[in-house]
Amino acid sequence: MATLEQFKQIRSSVSPEIETELYGLVIQDLDAAVERMIGIGNENDVSFTADEVRAYLREMDAEDEFDDIELDEATLAAVCGGQGHNGHEGPPPCK
Repeated sequence: MATLEQFKQIRSSVSPEIETELYGLVIQDLDAAVERMIGIGNENDVSFTADEVRAYLREMDAEDEFDDIELDEATLAAVCGGQGHNGHEGPPPCK
């Protein structure tokens, strides 16, 4: 069983571009983001389950560990356009 610390270590090892990609996936398609994170773990010889990834994301979000991530234009457009993750309605359009 992988640990939160292993998850954080792998997160800190990915490039800023991949981190932005992952954050965008979390917003737009959580299942795809979880699968991508599992794949990155496998590339680093660490095995995560989907439930573990979701739990780690919740815990890290509660600790405000994602506040420093910059969104790319496509992700900003999705958020500002009112689309939450998995296509559910999100916040009102940005002004």
